[in-house]
Amino acid sequence: MLVERSELLIKPGMEDHFAAVMAEEGLPLLAALDGVGLINFGRGLENPDKFMLLIEWSTMDAHTAFTRHPSFATFRALLAPFTKGGAMEHFNMV
Repeated sequence: MLVERSELLIKPGMEDHFAAVMAEEGLPLLAALDGVGLINFGRGLENPDKFMLLIEWSTMDAHTAFTRHPSFATFRALLAPFTKGGAMEHFNMV
């Protein structure tokens, strides 16, 4: 199993709108993908402009397939107006 951890920094004043778009469009898009297990999404308490997205993938191949799928461009387009940066890491879980 692979866990993808993404920190998303959101432009000031757009945090609530971003959270709504993710809940209504982004998370359902991800949940429908082959190889996706659990998805966790939350907003920082100390830094409310920071969101964390945790996605459990069955394999790295499943994650890589997503990056080649048309829905990847759709997901990135959802994020683009809101993000001002961030970081992503992948972890093999035992």
